[in-house]
Amino acid sequence: MTEKHNKQKNRRMFALVTYGIVLYMVLQNFKSIRSVFAWIFAIIEPVAYGICIAFVINLVMKLFRRKVFRKLADSEKPWVNKLCTVCCALSTLLVAAGMVAMLIFLIIPQISTAINTLIEKIPSSQEQLTAVIDAKLTAWNAPQFIVDKYHELDVDWETAFKYLTNFADGKIKIESVLGTAFQATTSVLSAATNLLLGVIIAIYILLQKERVLYVFHKMIELFVPQRYQKQTFRILHMTNQSFANFLTGQFIEALINGSLCTVGLTIFGFPFAATIGVLTGLTALLPIIGAWIGGGIGLLLVWVVAPERAIWFIVFIVILQQLDGQLIYPKIVGDSVGLPGLLVLIAVILGGGFGGIPGILFAVPLFTILYALLKEAIDKLPKEQPVPPADPEPEAQEPDAGSTSEVVPVSAPADTASTDK
Repeated sequence: MTEKHNKQKNRRMFALVTYGIVLYMVLQNFKSIRSVFAWIFAIIEPVAYGICIAFVINLVMKLFRRKVFRKLADSEKPWVNKLCTVCCALSTLLVAAGMVAMLIFLIIPQISTAINTLIEKIPSSQEQLTAVIDAKLTAWNAPQFIVDKYHELDVDWETAFKYLTNFADGKIKIESVLGTAFQATTSVLSAATNLLLGVIIAIYILLQKERVLYVFHKMIELFVPQRYQKQTFRILHMTNQSFANFLTGQFIEALINGSLCTVGLTIFGFPFAATIGVLTGLTALLPIIGAWIGGGIGLLLVWVVAPERAIWFIVFIVILQQLDGQLIYPKIVGDSVGLPGLLVLIAVILGGGFGGIPGILFAVPLFTILYALLKEAIDKLPKEQPVPPADPEPEAQEPDAGSTSEVVPVSAPADTASTDK
């Protein structure tokens, strides 16, 4: 027994020393390891896109299967089930095509028109710009201290206008902007190529979904020890359900955000109310930051048509997004994934700090899984039975000081037999 105990102790010490050495090497070569992981991710990026796209499309198809084509899905005939799959796929394709068409034919042309109009309205000299700002401050009845602060500003407008004029006339050296333009073009083309490959991979995954799931199941049975297989499948099922609920809640929250924005802008009479509402709803699919992007583009549209209402538009967007970020988003997304609202906010903050938008997308489901596992572990702990409080001992009564009576001990009754004698 002692020898076995010594072997276990030596193994633990060896594992601890090995872990310390590996951790030290990782921290010393963190940049190199990070670059290696970035290189690996760049290679598998189309596959990752394909898996994510297939997951989202499958989620929408399952929604159509449960809500719209339920009778076809419940049929026992194989050809009816295949027909149900085709109908779900076509419905999902129509929804995606409708969103893309709305973005191309409704939102982008209005944004382009607004940008062109804004460029035409930009003053061509310092005097015109100053006159426009003075006129707007006077029309808005701005306080005098704001006007004085504006006139005290010492801005080198001549240099700024000279730079803009040279840029417009093409007099700036092409070498100063060629590198940035080339990098931006390369990044856009690379992202578009990876996205196209991801769509193709997603189609193949969906066409062979049963086969892919079967192979994945067999790989887990092959590489995971048997005693951990049940727990592994349970965690994977929990992960799948968590991501599905998160995406569903995110879609519902975006729909609510866009609807509230549209209704509010219509009530207060802002221009482009429907367009800004749809744009806000689409961009709200990106957690937290997406709605602010939609609000910024909406501010551009409002500024072109009614610049005097731009400040009130900013106030409206700030109030709406505060309401959404503090109440609607934690409630909708938290209830959909089974996570308290406070933990949803913490997950969003930490995920955004570590990985930006992808970090937010993965942080909330990850927190949900950890929260569920921790809750199960706590529930499995033995519950201690409450110990009933002990009865208090009766206090001894002290005789009164003024009492002269003495307690006479009561003797046992004498044996009647002895008294008779």
